[in-house]
Amino acid sequence: MEPGAKLKPWGNLSTSLVVSGQEVDSAFLLAELQLADSEEFSSSEGVDIYSGPGWATLTVDERHSENADEQAVELIGFLSPRKPALDALKEAGKSVKVDVAGIAESGSGLFVSPGVLAGLAELGVPVTFTTVRASGEDEEDPLAWLD
Repeated sequence: MEPGAKLKPWGNLSTSLVVSGQEVDSAFLLAELQLADSEEFSSSEGVDIYSGPGWATLTVDERHSENADEQAVELIGFLSPRKPALDALKEAGKSVKVDVAGIAESGSGLFVSPGVLAGLAELGVPVTFTTVRASGEDEEDPLAWLD
């Protein structure tokens, strides 16, 4: 049994590559990661590109899996063969990171296995964890903090 098995999972969990900087948008990210013509990308359930002014994400969400490990493994699968592109983005001055985000309620927790954390580390980008506290009111878009 994994250590976090007794904890209630985070809600609205997503795992994203987040790229920000001047001229970054969805078209930029698709081109830089060479995903525009990728059958793997176009056929993946719960994997999408989102963007706003100066940022874009490659996001694996709950439609793929509600499990942080499974989301991260999917993202690692996309990014590992594209590590030179990630390195080029960093060298070009773009901010590049992986962010695991979700709604944390009282008594909830998140478990990411050591093997998955090692896979994320091999990408050579920081990994962050972002939580939004659940409330009785509708929250804004969980990626709005990127604007």
